[in-house]
Amino acid sequence: MSALPRRAGLRISFNPAASPSPPSTAIPPTSCSNRATNPLSHSAGIPSSHCAPRGTLSVRRAQFTETCSTPPPKPLRGSDLLIHGLPALWGAHIAEGLKIPAVRALLQPLAPTREFPSALLPFRFSLGGIGNWLTHWAVTQAIWLSWRSEINHARHADFGLGPAHGLDPSLRADSVQPLTLNGFSEHVVPRPKDWNEKQVITGYWRKKEAARRRVGESAGQRVSESRIQRFIDSAKNPIAIGFGSPGMRGYLPMLEEALNMANAQVILTLPAKWHGEVKSKNIFPIEYVSHDWLYPRVKAAVHHGGAGTTSASLHAGIPTIIMPLAIDQFFWGERIQKLGAGLSIPQRKLNAQNLAQAIMDTLSNKEMQARAKTIGRALAQEDGIEIAISQIQKLL
Repeated sequence: MSALPRRAGLRISFNPAASPSPPSTAIPPTSCSNRATNPLSHSAGIPSSHCAPRGTLSVRRAQFTETCSTPPPKPLRGSDLLIHGLPALWGAHIAEGLKIPAVRALLQPLAPTREFPSALLPFRFSLGGIGNWLTHWAVTQAIWLSWRSEINHARHADFGLGPAHGLDPSLRADSVQPLTLNGFSEHVVPRPKDWNEKQVITGYWRKKEAARRRVGESAGQRVSESRIQRFIDSAKNPIAIGFGSPGMRGYLPMLEEALNMANAQVILTLPAKWHGEVKSKNIFPIEYVSHDWLYPRVKAAVHHGGAGTTSASLHAGIPTIIMPLAIDQFFWGERIQKLGAGLSIPQRKLNAQNLAQAIMDTLSNKEMQARAKTIGRALAQEDGIEIAISQIQKLL
């Protein structure tokens, strides 16, 4: 973690965070973007290229079991602190075995609360105080139990520890809960009143300087920023669209129809192999472009609602249309709507008509545009990295 001041003999190990982060994200570091990493890749010194395609629990379970067949290597054993994210819940048990502190680093609010249901569930209606709290308990405990046997085996084989507690650490008494750094802003998710002091909302983890890699390769040729800028300058209503990991190849005909209806022009993030399928002059396909470079130049952002991409569009101060498909994307879609900074349309309900209407609403709604700008200005004043560092240093 480059932002953390170095001290003699200080070593910090990372388990990967829950969601792939955009280029501007600094803590926790990402590896194997849009893919499921080897569970111990960062903490145990295993190369980050040792990956498996996202999608099957059995693949990740097999990787974890294989990884834990030998003791952690020396780089991990020399660490003073271990930081782990949502899918790497075994990080806390590795830290226990090494007798070093562990810190959870999350991009979503996962600690139980009565104020809203679990951020990992697709439904966003309230079940009442106790009902909401129980959804957090049930989701967290279900994740823990699905890994419990493998984790207990590793605890015994690698560290000589007894079986882990029956509850996930975050569900136990406050005194034994881990410090959790929540990498989002209270301007976006107000701090739940029933959270304890172990839950620290730091603000988003973003580098202050612009990302070096801003525009990537497309169809084997360098796409210059000037070409994208010319397209934006010639467009009446330029917007940005990207569906993240799931991609949007099957949505192209619907998207072209929606853009015609809304009289909008789009910079579309799309794998280069599909660029030949784009027929509309309203679409400029690009395989990669930094959100931090692109979003401030367009009038609205349309995306899947991942935590990092939502952060990028909020920081840009533009209205956002979220099209959630899974996990926490529905939560961020709900937050965008409640903030008055955009709209949310689940992908299962998406069609040309409602997408076109949503685009027209974001382009014409002055109140929504002003609200988005206000939030962007507020987020720009925060420094989540510095707050995270200060919390970590208290443990060292």
